[in-house]
Amino acid sequence: MATTLMQPVRTLGRIVVGPRQVRNGFARIVAAANGAGRIELYDANSGAWADANDTCTFDEVWNGPAVFDARYLTGVS
Repeated sequence: MATTLMQPVRTLGRIVVGPRQVRNGFARIVAAANGAGRIELYDANSGAWADANDTCTFDEVWNGPAVFDARYLTGVS
């Protein structure tokens, strides 16, 4: 009997969750090459995403409301 195991795609930079509204800004979880994730925050001044540097938790991102505004969806493919 053959068994098929489902495994997540471990593509570097793949957006796992987000963007979500967190506090007064926007955050997302992005996949790392080893299958882990990192949190990125949206910087409205530069219009780019940057590493959160422990200023936001995974729980906050998972529980935040989804954002469907195109300004915050840059880099989503």
